Amino acid sequence: MKKLILLLLLVSTKSLLAQGDREITYGIFGGGIFSKMSNLPDAIVPKGLYENYTLKDEGKFGGTGGFFINWKYPYAKVAIQTEISYSGQGTDLNYEDAKGLKYKMTFGYSYINVGAQFKFYPTEGFYIGAGPYVGFNIASDNIKYTSNAQEIFGNSGVYFEPDANVQKVLKESFTGKNYFYGVLSAGYEFSSNFSVGARYSLGLTDALMTEENGHRYSENKNKINSISLIIGYSFDFDDLGNF
Repeated sequence: MKKLILLLLLVSTKSLLAQGDREITYGIFGGGIFSKMSNLPDAIVPKGLYENYTLKDEGKFGGTGGFFINWKYPYAKVAIQTEISYSGQGTDLNYEDAKGLKYKMTFGYSYINVGAQFKFYPTEGFYIGAGPYVGFNIASDNIKYTSNAQEIFGNSGVYFEPDANVQKVLKESFTGKNYFYGVLSAGYEFSSNFSVGARYSLGLTDALMTEENGHRYSENKNKINSISLIIGYSFDFDDLGNF
């Protein structure tokens, strides 16, 4: 009985999508993205290790852009959109303690993203969508470090590692990873082939690996969440029956 019900569902879905003409378009999109990686402060300074300091994480703005193909079935009011895109995402960490020491770490990663989303059109032009994606990190050691250590303690006789040395240790201790995430989207497609949209991306897997080190940096589940606003432009495929 279960197999029969499954077969009927498959047949009915295929029949639904087969009715009416498919609208196949391809295009480009671009926009801005605001992202933040979770749990970075705990990876740098484990809880309870020091007192009288603050370590705040802040999300960063970046850019995103890519290419898409959209298979739309107007009769069923649904579409499947596949994509490949670039995005720049990162997080700033700002440290300050009671002695006046300040430093800033910037985790600024670049990704090639591949994925697809299922889109539903409740009204003409307007859609909501969801789907799985994977981000491939192509700048896995892009960490920057700056501080005022030499300015504050340069004449005190207390040795502080130069910023360049600390940055090198950070690059050796932390490695950006590929990660999976889910996307929720909403937007509007105009008859002029332009489109606008907003997306929320929820990180599903760890995006940062802590390598073995002697600096008390610890492994955490560091996931990336982001919000993006995009604008796109699409072109029509003409009589391509092989899609």
